[in-house]
Amino acid sequence: MNLSNNKPFFLILIFTLIFAYGKSIAQTSNLRTQTKIMLDSINTDSTIAIKEVLLNSSPQDAYVFCRDSLIGNTPLFVQSSFRNLTLRKNGYDDINILWSDITPGKVILMNYNGKEKEKSFFQKDIFKILTAGIVVLGGTTAYFKLKADNKFEEYEFSGNSNLLDDTRKYDLISGITFTALQINFGLLLYYFLIE
Repeated sequence: MNLSNNKPFFLILIFTLIFAYGKSIAQTSNLRTQTKIMLDSINTDSTIAIKEVLLNSSPQDAYVFCRDSLIGNTPLFVQSSFRNLTLRKNGYDDINILWSDITPGKVILMNYNGKEKEKSFFQKDIFKILTAGIVVLGGTTAYFKLKADNKFEEYEFSGNSNLLDDTRKYDLISGITFTALQINFGLLLYYFLIE
């Protein structure tokens, strides 16, 4: 290919690229100037209302309610549409807060009253222990029952009396763990009903 015939094309291409690059630099500079003017006007204009602010409490993780509806836990970004809020935390006094009381960086101190509400049954350790016991005992029962069934099938096929003894042993273990499972489930039901 002979490039000497394409010189005008390349010159036009180069001038077009230079012109486009210069124009984009000018537009970027103009955009920066406009942005700076807007930011300066925002910083000097005190009439702009804050639409959202961070609500924080000490201790954190307090429930934030608006008219008996939970909207989140502290720290929480709260919109200006929430005018009257209530902070609640177990063992602390409830605090009613107006939107005007919330300022950026302010931490709401909650008063400890020393009275913690009693946990529900599902939050107590006994529920967790009994539930874990049910899972473990159920799995153990199923494991030994399946093992006993497999040994019995082997006994039927081979007629070996040792396999029948193994079947009885695994059935006994399965029965004991199933009884423990039932006792555990009964305790769980008992504690649930007395709450």
